[in-house]
Amino acid sequence: MEKKPDFTVTTEPNEVIMTRTIDAPRELVFDAFTRPEHLAEWFGPHGFRITAETDPRKGGKYRITMHGTDALPEQFRGDYPMHGEYLEFLRPEKLVFTNNLDEHSEEWKKELMQKCGTTSPEALNSVATVTFEEAGGKTKVTLRSTFKSDAIRDGYVKTGMNEGWGQSFERLDAHMQKFTS
Repeated sequence: MEKKPDFTVTTEPNEVIMTRTIDAPRELVFDAFTRPEHLAEWFGPHGFRITAETDPRKGGKYRITMHGTDALPEQFRGDYPMHGEYLEFLRPEKLVFTNNLDEHSEEWKKELMQKCGTTSPEALNSVATVTFEEAGGKTKVTLRSTFKSDAIRDGYVKTGMNEGWGQSFERLDAHMQKFTS
């Protein structure tokens, strides 16, 4: 019987913390988070096509757009752009970057803000900290998304953030198998 991948989600004040062990070397997994050719292959939930641009260095900018395909229900089609800046870049151990969703559709933003209980544009911004730990030839990835409040954090959880990242990690693991098999 195949072992089910480990994926855990917990919350702390203003944060969602997700962990997943990826069956690939740490340097390769780090690159998968920072290089556009890798991001295009795994980022986002199932049914999305990805375009990405990155300047992988402290102070560098990135832009990732999830394009909803015909494989998705009608309400998920469309583009979901995100952009930000790398605040810390310590290869292959740690990334810290801002995440801005202000270019998402007005309909999506309205729904998110309703779930967050706010009309403040600060709900569209978060900071992600990703650590990459060596785990016997594999890599334990810990993603901490930090929000301005617990209400905003909870709004993201209600929109399916955990499920989306769970699917992204599945896609990442499958993508890494191309390099390790």
